[in-house]
Amino acid sequence: MHGSSDRSRLWIRVFAAPVLLAAATVTGLLAALLWGAIGQYVAWVTVGAPVLVVAWVWVRCRTQKTGQFSPTIRGK
Repeated sequence: MHGSSDRSRLWIRVFAAPVLLAAATVTGLLAALLWGAIGQYVAWVTVGAPVLVVAWVWVRCRTQKTGQFSPTIRGK
């Protein structure tokens, strides 16, 4: 099946980052519960990672002016 390999690559490209962020967050939450003082630092980094990713994407979208989603102005 020729199309199935393309679909699996698309799935990985779409869901790889969210799955990794979710796994890091769960790891951080478990570390905070189980590892004591060291786990608290691990939790700060891993639970803060999604917040940093959202801030990075927001800043990146604000600084790039591609006009991809801007409305088109039609002349008369």
